[in-house]
Amino acid sequence: MSRLHSIALFALLCLIAVESAKLGVSGLIVELAQIEMDRWGASKRPLPMAEVNRVAGYFSDSLGYAPDNPWALEGLGTLDFARIRLSTAPAEALASARDAHGRFRTALRQRPTSPFLWANLALAKLYLDELDAEFFSALSHADALGPWEPGSQRVVLFAGLAAWDKLDAGQQRALSRVVERGGRRNALKFFEIVKSYRRFDLVCGLKDYDAIVGADCRKLAEPARVVMPKTRGKH
Repeated sequence: MSRLHSIALFALLCLIAVESAKLGVSGLIVELAQIEMDRWGASKRPLPMAEVNRVAGYFSDSLGYAPDNPWALEGLGTLDFARIRLSTAPAEALASARDAHGRFRTALRQRPTSPFLWANLALAKLYLDELDAEFFSALSHADALGPWEPGSQRVVLFAGLAAWDKLDAGQQRALSRVVERGGRRNALKFFEIVKSYRRFDLVCGLKDYDAIVGADCRKLAEPARVVMPKTRGKH
């Protein structure tokens, strides 16, 4: 090997080492931010916007080392959802939804098999009130890639029920199967979503939900009572 080739190889190895180090630092920062977010999940206290922005700073720092880090982009997108819930200004909430949509789309270029990214992309489209081909495709991918992932399946159910009237028969059947599978893993959490949309018909008759929804299903099964108008007696 010539001296020139040796120098070129050494430079290449140094470059690879530097990039690997950047990825390592980026990943470490993401892990620190994720620890903070996991702590939120275990806490019952309201989440202040300042806390959201503080942890978002970690993910932004991570992208400074690796601009396309999909985990950092996913984390920022999740925080965009938190901003939507905390926002009191519709314009700000809409801007956060657009940011989330862009981040999840970018992250999917590197992690196209992640059901969580697809589910969150569908949720971002729902927040944007864009129930279009991309929305339905995201729902389908999330369901197909993570049929037994409770977290992504709950998002699929929430977004799907919001768009129920726009789903075709096949999509509605697929969402019904999400409800069935959810009952086997955590019926109570899935029922909370079904209940928020008053779609008790989707769980009535499913054994895994009987103990939770029995009374509501009995009401649905009762025939409607016909109230006859009162007539005045003859004088």
